[in-house]
Amino acid sequence: MSKYILGIDIGTSGTKAILMTTTGEIVAQKKDNYSFMTPHPGWAESNAEDWLNAVTAVIRKLSSHVDDDDIVAIGIDGLYGGSGIPVDKDGSVLGPALIWMDRRATAETEQVKQLVSDKELMDVTANLADPYYGYTKLMWLKKHKLALYQQTDQFLPPESFIIRELTGQTSINYSAAGNLAGIFDINKDEWSTELADKLGLDVSKLPQKFVTSTEIAGQVTEEWGQRLGIKSGTPVFNTGVDVGPATVGTGVIKPGKVTVALGTSMNAALVTKKPLCNNGLIIWPYAYNPKGLYYNFAGANTAGAIVAWFVKEFERDFDENEGPKELDFQSADTPAGSNGLLVLPFFMGERSPLWNSTVRGTVLGLSLKTTKYELYNAFQEAIAYSVRQSIETFGADIGNEITLVGGVSNSKKMVQMIADVTGKTVLTTKSGGEANLGSAILAGIGINAVDPDDVSDWIKIDQRIVPNSNRNSLYNKYFQMYQLAYNNVKDFYKDFSTINNE
Repeated sequence: MSKYILGIDIGTSGTKAILMTTTGEIVAQKKDNYSFMTPHPGWAESNAEDWLNAVTAVIRKLSSHVDDDDIVAIGIDGLYGGSGIPVDKDGSVLGPALIWMDRRATAETEQVKQLVSDKELMDVTANLADPYYGYTKLMWLKKHKLALYQQTDQFLPPESFIIRELTGQTSINYSAAGNLAGIFDINKDEWSTELADKLGLDVSKLPQKFVTSTEIAGQVTEEWGQRLGIKSGTPVFNTGVDVGPATVGTGVIKPGKVTVALGTSMNAALVTKKPLCNNGLIIWPYAYNPKGLYYNFAGANTAGAIVAWFVKEFERDFDENEGPKELDFQSADTPAGSNGLLVLPFFMGERSPLWNSTVRGTVLGLSLKTTKYELYNAFQEAIAYSVRQSIETFGADIGNEITLVGGVSNSKKMVQMIADVTGKTVLTTKSGGEANLGSAILAGIGINAVDPDDVSDWIKIDQRIVPNSNRNSLYNKYFQMYQLAYNNVKDFYKDFSTINNE
C-alpha cells in the first residue's frame, strides 16, 4: 500500500501544498492565496492568521485524497519572515511579521555599522548589515514598538509558527537562523550572544532549538489531527526558508549548480562547501546538510511582484493568473530592447548584490508612441537583467546552464528571454522545482523513506531552452545600459528619499 508525504510552502502571496508518494509520484496539489500589507512605502507586513488558515485549508483538502494513516510525514517551509511573528508566552499573536521585503530599518542598519565592524559581522555571520535582515528589523521593533518587543516571548519564522501551532513544539531551522543574520554565528551554528549584546537584542526571544530539515521538529497533536484529517503523531519537519527547499526540489544535494527561483521575488543561488564571503551575497546554511553545505544567493526584492502590479494596474480585465498569459501573447513580437524602453525593477529598493534601500522602480524611454505591451515587455526584460546581474556575482566558473524554477518559469516567453539575456541554456523542471516538492523530499529523507541519492530521479527536466545568439548580442548592449542607468540614478534616489521623508 502506498504511503504519502505532504510538502507545504508558505509563500509571500500564497501557500502551496503537494501530496506525493514516497516514490516520487505527485498525487495532488493545492494553493491558497492571500496578500501582504504595505502600510507605507518600503514597508511589508504579513499576518500569521493568513498563513495558518491557508496551511490548514490545503492540508484538509489534500488529506481527503488518502486515508488518514497513510500520510507518514509533513515538511513545511516558509518565506523569509524577517522579524518573525511576535507571540506571547501563551502563543497568542501580538502583531504582524516584518517580512523580507520590508525596508524600514534603514536607521538601524546605520547604527549596526557604528556598533560592529563589517569584518566582525562577516567573520561571524558571513553577512553584513541591511534592512533585509531580520536582526535589523528586530532592532527597529525594539526602538519603535518597545511595548510589543517587551511583551514578545518569541519571534517565530513562518514555518516555526505553523509547526508550533500544529505540534506544540518550537524550533528554528538552521537556514532561517542564518538568514536572520547579524546575531547567528555561522561557524558555531548558534546564536551569538556577544553580537546580540552589542546590538541590544535579546536572543532568549528567539527559538533555542535548532533543527535540520531532516530531523523531526514535532508531531501533529491529537486535536489538529482530527481537525485536519491526518493521524495524530505524524512527524513534521521544519525545512526552513523556502528558496532552500526549492533548490532541493531541483535535485541539488551537492555543490556546484546554479538555480534561479522566480516567484514574487528572485533568488539566484549557488550551493558550496565554503561560504562565498565578501561578494555582496546573502549566505546561510543549506536546507540539506546545513553543517556541510552553504547557500549563497543574490536576488531581487521584486520580480513576479512587478508583473502582478502591472496586471493589476493596466490589465484589469484579467486576473493575476490570466493577465500575464494575455500580456505574453500580445507582447510576443516586441523586439529586444522594447523599442527604446528600459525599466529598473527596484520597486521595494534592492538587496544583494546592490544593497540599496532608497532606489525605486524607474521607467526610461517613454514616448507618445509607447504601448502597454512594449512597457510590459520592458518589465520582463528588467527581471531578466536582474537575473543576469545576480548570477554574475558567482564568478565566471558557473557553467553554461542554469535551472529556473518558480511561477515565472511557466511563461515560455520569459524563459526564452532569460536565456537570451544571460546567454545561458535555461533548464526547467516538470514539477516546477517548487519549494513544497523540496520540503516533501526533505521530510521523506527524514523518515528514511527517500534515499538522497535517488532525489535526482524525481526531478524531470522538461525544457532545455538555448539562447538566441542574435538577441543575446543585442541584450549584451542593453544590459550595459541597464547597469549604467542604475549607476546614474542611485545618487538621485538617495537625495530624493531625504525629501520624501521630511
